[in-house]
Amino acid sequence: MFDVVFKNAYIVDGTGNPAFRGDLAVSDGLVVDRGKNLGSSKQIIDAEGYILTPGFIDTHTHYDAQLTWDPWAEPSPELGVTTLIIGNCGFTIAPCRPEHRDLTMQNLTSVEGMSLDALRKGVVWDFETFPEYMAFLERRGVGPNVAAYVGHSSVRVYAMGENASKRSSNQSELQEMKEIVKESMRTGAIGFATSTFEGHNGANGIPMPSRLAEYSEMASLINSMASTGRGIFMLTKGSKTSIRDIKGWMTGTNRPAVVAALFHNPISPDSSFRQLKSMSEATSEGIEMWGQVSCRPLTMEFTMKSPYLFEGFSSWRNAMEVNNVEEYKKILDEKSLRNSMKEELADSARIRIFNDD
Repeated sequence: MFDVVFKNAYIVDGTGNPAFRGDLAVSDGLVVDRGKNLGSSKQIIDAEGYILTPGFIDTHTHYDAQLTWDPWAEPSPELGVTTLIIGNCGFTIAPCRPEHRDLTMQNLTSVEGMSLDALRKGVVWDFETFPEYMAFLERRGVGPNVAAYVGHSSVRVYAMGENASKRSSNQSELQEMKEIVKESMRTGAIGFATSTFEGHNGANGIPMPSRLAEYSEMASLINSMASTGRGIFMLTKGSKTSIRDIKGWMTGTNRPAVVAALFHNPISPDSSFRQLKSMSEATSEGIEMWGQVSCRPLTMEFTMKSPYLFEGFSSWRNAMEVNNVEEYKKILDEKSLRNSMKEELADSARIRIFNDD
């Protein structure tokens, strides 16, 4: 006898096979059979009119902060998501020293459009290091499955403080970062995540810390991850980072790389396909590389309170750096800003969000 049988469902089993109408049986929390007239069950659920699928894995989320006050990571479970990958782009909340908490929250507000008020009221700072953060989630409990990257920007701030967004690391700082990455990998991180994307700016328009990392720092931290014998390197790639750079970092590590974010670019429709081809060639050469793509076009919804779309424009820099509403309004009213923005907007090649070659 089965524990549960779902009857009359429209089943999409995730194998690539065509969808079919039928029944599905579960025992001891596992799918054990599918078909028609499967037999007796302790519970029967009529799934007529419903689609029954395996739980979705959302490979790119930023629930790191929300999970501290919302263990269900709403609304993802309502959309069929049963596994979340957090820490993408290297924007995490651990490790984080107490004196850097507000800076971390301000960075998340700028780079991911999160409410600073919600973060300040909601984040439960019952941790400092990455292992302590993982232990906190384990202790508190989470609804969906959660896998976490250790984030480059957070590691940089932990080792360098406010200098993380101002300069390259020195040898002692780099050594501390390497140890943090290794410790994080040993205590549950699935990999190391970072960003070189030019549109990723933190508080007051200052670049997110990972953007200040030199080639050698990136290579050292990836190798620290790889030295544990496991892990995925996750990168949100900027225009100045080439597939050749990534190949250089990954050579000899025997670890896979995931590169985000590849969207259709109407200005250069073949751009993403060229990058995917380069990644496929790297994989055939023994350096496993995957592109993180979307099944739908990228759309941008914003207001002038938080116009993320403009953050890649140099003429918008002054507007990003002010945190006073009245000063911000004055800048928006300046004719020089409007003229310089028009000039940049006239150059269609500049209008790129995650579409750079």
